[in-house]
Amino acid sequence: MVSKLTKFFVLTAAAAALAGCSTSKHEPMPLVKITQAISADTVWSKSLSSADGFLVPAVYDDVVFAAGGKTLSRMNARSGEVEWSVSFDSPITAGVGSDGYVTAVGLEDGTLQVVDAEGKVSWSKKLTTDLASPPVVAQGLVIVRTLDTRVSAFEASSGDEEWIYQKNQPALTVRLPTGMLAHDTVLFVGQPNGHVVILDIPTGKAVFEFSIAQSKGITEVERLVDVVGYPAFSQDLVCAAAYQGAVTCIDSQNGQTRWSQPLDAVAGPAIDEANVYGVAVNGEVKAFYRESGEERWTNKEMLYRGLSAPVVVPGAVAVGDAEGYVHLLSPRTGEEIGRLRLSGPVVTAAQPFSSGAIFQTSKGDVAYIATR
Repeated sequence: MVSKLTKFFVLTAAAAALAGCSTSKHEPMPLVKITQAISADTVWSKSLSSADGFLVPAVYDDVVFAAGGKTLSRMNARSGEVEWSVSFDSPITAGVGSDGYVTAVGLEDGTLQVVDAEGKVSWSKKLTTDLASPPVVAQGLVIVRTLDTRVSAFEASSGDEEWIYQKNQPALTVRLPTGMLAHDTVLFVGQPNGHVVILDIPTGKAVFEFSIAQSKGITEVERLVDVVGYPAFSQDLVCAAAYQGAVTCIDSQNGQTRWSQPLDAVAGPAIDEANVYGVAVNGEVKAFYRESGEERWTNKEMLYRGLSAPVVVPGAVAVGDAEGYVHLLSPRTGEEIGRLRLSGPVVTAAQPFSSGAIFQTSKGDVAYIATR
């Protein structure tokens, strides 16, 4: 398990990152009355156990894999019907990763658990520390990232270790939601130094690394520029965001930086055909033109409401908040055009699905919200 000293560093950084959202100096901005210009409905909602850590549902075709408490469940994404559940001896604190057949989660006791398509445990593995992000299942491998910055790949059917990639761990890191992104045969991994490294999935070798932001300031806290959330990939564009840093987009074909804009990010970006969206620690939501990076709009009506990562849904970009509200913003103007409420705080990234997205609250509820 991670040492007490490392835990102290991690927790200290988390406190610094979230201070703007939780102190009496910055009360959450009251919600303003809006005109519902887009219809948003909760198609279904299922109650799981409370979600410790940063649990993210995994969506594959018409299936949702979601975790809460000690239980992992497979659900029909269109109806919410639970198809099977499996329980473990320790709470699930990292997950879920799945390719629809192999599904992986990380437990509080530092164990990686892997189940098959029927929900039966295939194998488990004790890791060096807790997981820092949900596992990735791709190219016949289960890939995990632990708090010591180690990225490890295991053969999906046997659990045999295939490769390890690791860089030096900084003294201080931010404990905010992070994630790895697999695309074809490469894996995008955000680093606590403000960089994203691209790994070849079959071999684990680094094929490219690019900078999201450069550290500034004097103290360790001031110099934190950890990449947060998930990198985003769309056609020829890859974007990522950093705490106390920037949102940066590169050309996926040649690795050249397209543009970079300052952003004290609390989550990863989202991309649609026109914009790149980012969320700041203070609750500002920003849209940048996809091609030029020029700022298109900023929404400041949800300051200090503890916003989640943005997710693109038909007709809008959506963010959740710490009171359980899901806010739907116009991609053209940033104006809030729709709103509905779930059972509890939305702190992790929602997953796009069909006519909307799958959200999970920290109380454990999983819901499919659709727009029309």
